[in-house]
Amino acid sequence: MRYTRLLLLLASLLLVAATALAHHSSVMFDKDKLVTLKATVKQFYFVNPHVSITVTVSDDNGVVSDWAFEAASVQTMVRAGWKRSTIKPGDSITITGRPLRSGEHGAQLVRVTLADGTTLNAGAGGNY
Repeated sequence: MRYTRLLLLLASLLLVAATALAHHSSVMFDKDKLVTLKATVKQFYFVNPHVSITVTVSDDNGVVSDWAFEAASVQTMVRAGWKRSTIKPGDSITITGRPLRSGEHGAQLVRVTLADGTTLNAGAGGNY
């Protein structure tokens, strides 16, 4: 009976660990490509588990679209120099990220250049 409980506990822990690792996968992003956009901030969520930035961009034909950028945790972003007030809706920024492999308008944040020329990195490696 004890042996069975121990096996069930170990199996449960392995399942939880596998789920946590899968959550932190960056496989959906193309690590070999970068996309850089001149954009206007639509939303900035400085919350865990991942900071996110939604921006609005206009292409050469005037077609407007939104892009969603996933960033690291709040703690990691703070260590890289970010604050809740770093950007706000309406700010003009240049944003760079690793695009989604699916071709949808989304990316893993690499860096942001603010209107004053300040550049802030995402502050994380490939997986976060």
